[in-house]
Amino acid sequence: MGNYSAIFWDWNGTLLDDVKECIEIINVSLKQRALNELTLSDYLEKFEFPIKKYYENIGFDFSRESYEAAGKEYIDAYATRMFDCRLHSGVHGALTAFKQRGVRQFILSALYDGSLRQCIIHYQLESYFDKIRGLGDSYAHSKIELGMNLIAETSCQKDAALMVGDTVHDFETASAMGIPCVLIAAGHNSKHRLKACGVPVFDSVVDFARHFDEL
Repeated sequence: MGNYSAIFWDWNGTLLDDVKECIEIINVSLKQRALNELTLSDYLEKFEFPIKKYYENIGFDFSRESYEAAGKEYIDAYATRMFDCRLHSGVHGALTAFKQRGVRQFILSALYDGSLRQCIIHYQLESYFDKIRGLGDSYAHSKIELGMNLIAETSCQKDAALMVGDTVHDFETASAMGIPCVLIAAGHNSKHRLKACGVPVFDSVVDFARHFDEL
């Protein structure tokens, strides 16, 4: 077994494959505002936290409308699509293997906590996780404070805990939590952006699980 006895999983983009849906939703909003729509490569380069900054970078003008109104537009649309998404290939097998090996598993997500718990139930994943934590509102400012609270709450040894995510923000969150991080290049940021963080980057959850003992 590897050196890690606890995994803090991100949800969107890491376990849940929702990039296509997210691009389609944001492009509806962009089109309504006569702004340039995003290609997949555009999105992977531009998506970031805080979400307000991402919105501004893709053309939203919050001197003309409120961020909260634009955010609610996205949130409402995502709520109608979140069960259309699929888990990434191999997620069930990886979660099962880690559970059987006694690795404690947690979810740490920027998704609204109520929506996150609905998703975990819908995809029948409740049995895998010791704790599930999402943000207290739907505007995805940052999950750093949430992560710091969760690592303290779980009493995990920091050198034996690992964050697994798909964005630069997951790396930033792990750094604030004081734990190592690996990133999966199958979600919301491009592989070269992830590699710039200077941590191991894998192509899939299956790839990560295969190399877990080598970390």
